[in-house]
Amino acid sequence: MNLLAVREQIPALSACTYLNAGGIGPSPKIVTDTLIRLALEVSENGPDGMAFSREEFTRAQETRAKVARFIGAHPDEITLVRSTAEGFDIVGHGLRWQAGDEVIFAGDDHPAARAIWAILARRHGIRPVRLELRDDSPEAILEDTRKLITSRTRLISVSHVTSENGLRVPARELADLAHAHGARLILDGCQAVGQFPIDVHEIGCDFYAAGTYKWLLGPFGTGFLWMRRDLLPEIEPSWVGAGGTVSFDPETGRWDPLPSGEKYEFGARYWPVVPAMGAAIDFVSAVGLEAIAARSRQLVERMRERLGELRGVIDFTPRCAALRTGMVGAAIEGVGGKELAERLRARGIHLRANRGPNGLTGVRLCLAFFVTEDEVDRTADAIAEIATKR
Repeated sequence: MNLLAVREQIPALSACTYLNAGGIGPSPKIVTDTLIRLALEVSENGPDGMAFSREEFTRAQETRAKVARFIGAHPDEITLVRSTAEGFDIVGHGLRWQAGDEVIFAGDDHPAARAIWAILARRHGIRPVRLELRDDSPEAILEDTRKLITSRTRLISVSHVTSENGLRVPARELADLAHAHGARLILDGCQAVGQFPIDVHEIGCDFYAAGTYKWLLGPFGTGFLWMRRDLLPEIEPSWVGAGGTVSFDPETGRWDPLPSGEKYEFGARYWPVVPAMGAAIDFVSAVGLEAIAARSRQLVERMRERLGELRGVIDFTPRCAALRTGMVGAAIEGVGGKELAERLRARGIHLRANRGPNGLTGVRLCLAFFVTEDEVDRTADAIAEIATKR
């Protein structure tokens, strides 16, 4: 990996130390240039390409195919969405529920991946069952999940990588466990895509939803939903309008949806973000996901080694190495997470506050592939200074 060349393509990195790829990733020039070019095309030539969803402008099918290749899927299985939440809502509202059906969800999940179950509990009487993710080992997570499964379990819903400290769940084993009990698995991939290679068919899950504006560095408000092709007829669209249909007869009310994941796409869209998402996939793919994953692991271990030397600093990164990704969770005794984040930001280090175990608050350090060793050390030095003066 030519780190200098990579960093030159991400302008924001010259302005700060950016450790918040898990919030919104900094876009490479190729992404921003695509957005600007298409916005100018609309301004100078008129909006027909966008208004009539012409492929030469929207690149929707081309981008759908890129997403599919990126996650080991078929283009027909891909729905272009705006966020993880939209993907979870499509699945949640599209399933047919009965009162008493159970959904096992992870307690550390982002609201985008768990708010839907609270809504469906009120609307359909389903029962959300909370799973606490232990960071001891993959086996511990599977053991705890197994204890919660009953004959009423319809779905296991969990983040592939959690948003607070980057814990990576044993996805393949969770899929096998769900299927052995007649349930299905939906994964929130928002913190996973762009961090390491993903093959949804190899994982064996049933649904996979992800925003692409975090580690994948796409434009804000872009994402995808994947579902197994055999489940497409089962998940009914809950929101409809222009788009997603073979035909609609306003006289008879007959509505025929497309047979692919495109049937969940509806309404007006700002199409320039779609090919820009494709440009982000191209950028990350060119760097190489194996190299990206390896570099993040190196940076995480460097940061943890530095933090481990500091008195009063608490590291709540997953204890088990097999569960770690490109995040470090850190706190300072006696300093709240919000205060710590603000004090680091004042030093030009951009990150966010987060939650740790037992009510602890700290900061989340997202050590993406574009972060330098010097930036790791400078951040550790800043935390050391704050801990000394607390």
